[in-house]
Amino acid sequence: MAFTPMQPEEWVACLEKFGDTPGKQKCTEKLTPATGPVCVTGASGFIALHLVQQLLEKGYTVVGTVRSLSNETKMKPLRDLEEKFGKEKFRIVGGVDCNAAETFDAAVAGCVGVFHTASPFNFSSDDPMKDLVQPAYQGTVGCLSACQKAGGVKRVIVTSSFACIFNAGVYPWDYAYSSKDWNYASKPNKDGAIEAPVPQNGYRFSKIAAEKAAWDISAKDDCQFDVACVNPPMVIGHNYNTPTSFEDLNTSSATLAKILTGKQAPNPNSMGWVDVADVAKAHIAAYEHPEAGGRRFLCAADDVPFWTQVASWLKEMYPSAPVITDAPAAGEGVKMTLDTSGLKGLSGFQFTPLRDTLKSQCDSLISQGWAQF
Repeated sequence: MAFTPMQPEEWVACLEKFGDTPGKQKCTEKLTPATGPVCVTGASGFIALHLVQQLLEKGYTVVGTVRSLSNETKMKPLRDLEEKFGKEKFRIVGGVDCNAAETFDAAVAGCVGVFHTASPFNFSSDDPMKDLVQPAYQGTVGCLSACQKAGGVKRVIVTSSFACIFNAGVYPWDYAYSSKDWNYASKPNKDGAIEAPVPQNGYRFSKIAAEKAAWDISAKDDCQFDVACVNPPMVIGHNYNTPTSFEDLNTSSATLAKILTGKQAPNPNSMGWVDVADVAKAHIAAYEHPEAGGRRFLCAADDVPFWTQVASWLKEMYPSAPVITDAPAAGEGVKMTLDTSGLKGLSGFQFTPLRDTLKSQCDSLISQGWAQF
């Protein structure tokens, strides 16, 4: 089940055929809590905690998977949800690991829907093929293979990323991105090695490899379920989890903490952001709406501000914070455009204003002690 890189030309050709509807709609019914239980993999993650809570609040019966049950700090938000909604509505399954395909089998058995959120995410790996690409790919293949064996799964929602869309260094920065775009830039060279910047391209490639694997599996004749993917950029917002170290913060939250404490000056150009609660809501919308099957959805707030604008907003919200608001030496740069009309077409989906999300995220960072000034 190990991932084997293709030659660059072959890899690009495979991605070019996908577009924003890489799969087929196989489930034509509107899925609801009454349809049956759902599974959320990687349930203790930043996005997954919001997703589990929203599903439970809507009345779903949820199975949440984690690698280990032993970390009490990491498990506390899930235990709180278990206590609030009851074990009959929320069951936690430990020992489910992206590197061990067979561990998904028991978790997805009896479920009609699966939300596959589990995937490694960091920009610090020196060997991204081993640390990021292989587990992301193997986890997706393992999860979807378990769904095939289970027999009753109708739809799988995969947490993908804007990393699968964003063509850094290939498209101009002011390009207008949409769900139809694929990242052709972050790929191994002809020798199978990730090129510089290795950590960033390694992470991006891991998400592309995992998303492509989901579409490849769903295209098989014996695959009874369809797939939809949600592709968010920088995900921020309220932290339900309480990391025990700064290194345990999700990457987007850590970036804001660095800006808020004056450890990171504004980058040039702009970037997309999105509220973590909206990402969770997007997963549920893609699950419940029949027409979402076989499609991918760029999931980003309407504001796509310059990094200098983000810094200025934070300085206005927290005047005593040592935020660096000076523009880069070469200027603010240019602004990209993000077309989220596909997601908004699912019952008028709307996004939280980015300023509100920034405030929610920074309040969480301050209350947890990760941004002190």
